[in-house]
Amino acid sequence: MKKTTFRALIAIFAIGLCAELLAEERPAYPNISFVGPGSGQKAVSRDQFVLLVVEGPFISYESQPIPSGGVVDYVNNLLKIKNVSYIGVHSREGVKFGDIIRALDILRKTNAKDIGVSMIELPAGREP
Repeated sequence: MKKTTFRALIAIFAIGLCAELLAEERPAYPNISFVGPGSGQKAVSRDQFVLLVVEGPFISYESQPIPSGGVVDYVNNLLKIKNVSYIGVHSREGVKFGDIIRALDILRKTNAKDIGVSMIELPAGREP
């Protein structure tokens, strides 16, 4: 009975050790937070972040759609040019929740440290 228990403990230890050694290193993803209406405090200057809009199946920057195949590189270049590490995300009225999740999944692959998602939808034709 003792041999079986000892062997089981050795097997569990070996599996745990192997799993630890074989586990992939996970990349550090940015923090994602949902931002509500302002609390009346001083507004943050727009030059401290990159502001993007989820327009359904695509993401736009300053009213211009970002090519779907190059969103990560495009946003990384914007972050570098503006020397910021924060992305602000708005969505248009009527955009499906799945499109917002897809956009956030793409944006978390960028070099951003933080991503803030506005809880207020933008009406069609209105820019943030």
